[in-house]
Amino acid sequence: MSEKAKAILAYIFTWVGGLIVLYGMKDNQRNTKMHAAQAIVIGIGYMLIFAIYRFIPVTIPFFSTIVYGLYLVCIIIGIVKANKDEDPELPVVGKIAMSIFGKKIEG
Repeated sequence: MSEKAKAILAYIFTWVGGLIVLYGMKDNQRNTKMHAAQAIVIGIGYMLIFAIYRFIPVTIPFFSTIVYGLYLVCIIIGIVKANKDEDPELPVVGKIAMSIFGKKIEG
């Protein structure tokens, strides 16, 4: 499987796909590992935001729509970057992914 296909699959299956690509597949390039780490951060971040939102007693209008839209935008930008072989780092997500998975990405 090509590095491009691995990165795209990581984004499509978010945190599960990211974990499989990052830890399950050997001989990945740095860019593929970065895409996989970002997919994990995007997927888990999305789930955490909604888990925390459930405990807030106030209902925020259109909150779910806005968060889902941001989630989709991050996934689409990641897939486009993976497809074009561009620098894989997304603006905010990339720094978070490097702080969590830095040793695995660089190693």
